[in-house]
Amino acid sequence: MRFILVYSVLLSVYLNYHEFHVSIMDMEHNAQTKSVEVSQRIFIDDLETALKAYYDLEKVDTYKPDNQYYLDSLIDNYLKSKVIVIIDNEEKSFNYIGSELEGDARWCYYEIEEVAIVKEIKITNVALMDVFEDQQNIVHFKNNKKMKSYKLDIDTKSTLFKF
Repeated sequence: MRFILVYSVLLSVYLNYHEFHVSIMDMEHNAQTKSVEVSQRIFIDDLETALKAYYDLEKVDTYKPDNQYYLDSLIDNYLKSKVIVIIDNEEKSFNYIGSELEGDARWCYYEIEEVAIVKEIKITNVALMDVFEDQQNIVHFKNNKKMKSYKLDIDTKSTLFKF
């Protein structure tokens, strides 16, 4: 019985641990609303590690926070310091909308307003790279039914898409 319990605990730890650090950023230009809609999927344990390091906090609960507004304010400021978007040679600020839990990850949503067209976009995303050397941030950008993607990492922190 003791062996089964130890085996179950070890197997559970192994299955819940992911050996790579990756986030997915989906961006889409919405011509009707003249905005760029952004969603970024980040593993909750990675996000927690990054927020604790960035704010020098002992505890942050990214799974079931006591105060969702507080968590979102932490994520908002963190992402604004780690993600830079330049559209047609103009740096754009984004409005953080919020986040939601999905399985072992948190989707973070934000929007860049007043973007009528996108001829080129430069995306810098160094989120989580301050805590994980192997962090990869995959960026997908959709514009006029064309999708472009790129993998950012510690050596390549930004990419330029031209349309």
